Amino acid sequence: APPGGEDLEDLVWCMMREFTALCYTAEEEDVIRAQNAIKSSLTLHLDGTSPVAEDIGRQLLTYGRRIPKAELFARIDAVTPKHVKAAAMKYIHDKDLAIVAMGPCQFVPDYNWIRRKTYWHSM
Repeated sequence: APPGGEDLEDLVWCMMREFTALCYTAEEEDVIRAQNAIKSSLTLHLDGTSPVAEDIGRQLLTYGRRIPKAELFARIDAVTPKHVKAAAMKYIHDKDLAIVAMGPCQFVPDYNWIRRKTYWHSM
């Protein structure tokens, strides 16, 4: 059966909880796991001439030069939980959001409901 309103609200609640948690509790193990996933994805993505050409173009547009794999991986490895928390505080914590939904949208939670999930109240 297709998901109903309760399922979608639960999904959005879980997503917002995890996004907002990055503002407060980015763990070293999670950062290492994410670093490994990104490096694996980048390595596996470059499996043909078209993906390599796309990667070269993306790097030229972003950095103005081609970044050697060793340098790219060193940049990824340099990310710490402190960097993740700082980025989450800058872009997620108590910030307005852009929300997009496709398909039957009648069960998407209200914007204000979602917006209130961008911060945690301390007790």
